[in-house]
Amino acid sequence: MEIRQLITFRTLVDTGNYTQTAHLLGYTQSTVSTQIKTLEQDLGAPLFSYRHRQLTLTNTGKRLIPLADHLLTDYQAIQQITTPTILSGPLKIAAPESLTIYQLPPILAEFRQRYPQVQLQLTNATCKYNQQQLIAGEADIAFMLWPTLTTTRLIDHDLGRQPMTGITSIHNTADFDQLSRSQLPFIINEPDCSYRNQFEHQLWQQHHRRPPLMELWSLEAIKQMVASDVGYSYLPTMTVQAAIDHRQLRAIPTSITNEIHAHLLTRQSSQLTPVITAFVDLVKQRWSTPEN
Repeated sequence: MEIRQLITFRTLVDTGNYTQTAHLLGYTQSTVSTQIKTLEQDLGAPLFSYRHRQLTLTNTGKRLIPLADHLLTDYQAIQQITTPTILSGPLKIAAPESLTIYQLPPILAEFRQRYPQVQLQLTNATCKYNQQQLIAGEADIAFMLWPTLTTTRLIDHDLGRQPMTGITSIHNTADFDQLSRSQLPFIINEPDCSYRNQFEHQLWQQHHRRPPLMELWSLEAIKQMVASDVGYSYLPTMTVQAAIDHRQLRAIPTSITNEIHAHLLTRQSSQLTPVITAFVDLVKQRWSTPEN
């Protein structure tokens, strides 16, 4: 049994796919298959089975996961004994627009100051796409705004509930009930947006209402349209608080129960590098979660 076989096993568990595992580890697919077969021979039992064309862990495979994680963590610690403390290399981060603009800049600036030899790469996309990029190995860190996540393939660092605020123009005196009954459009972003889904689902559950929609994929565009009294919206408080304070937007209480949390996701511990670990630690130290 070799460390590289355990790394291959753990990566295959995370991806559920031989092709992705080979891509992540820089192997051919046949090399991945050979390493898994050799590990199964050493253990005397299969680790995976195929059911409905999907790779499924056997009981032996499930029992091996925590043991492999423990061994790989110790292996990384041993490697770092003689490794210089200067961190370097790329760090690929995927985040939604709201967190990129209103939370990450000071954290990224401090990380860059601490570790100038790390090449930060930041991309913006929807939360679901960010998660998919992480699973596919195209990102090292993924941020999401989402309700509570249940995932066995990724490590979820829940950064806390993120306050949400209903907004309208300062010239519009209607309350939430009046707005949701009117023909004024609800201005919001993409269909997969978690807080859009939260708003629409609860509005239907509570009042059996589906407001007319205006779909814009830019927070700034949404706020400008609302400020011009084209419609109303429901956005993370961090994205609208300054405009409310400067009387460019008006906050309106809503009947929506907020379950949106910020999440930092990484792959499993066997794939964590010192750079990823350092970034996660800094985020957890510096993350700001204002109260509603």
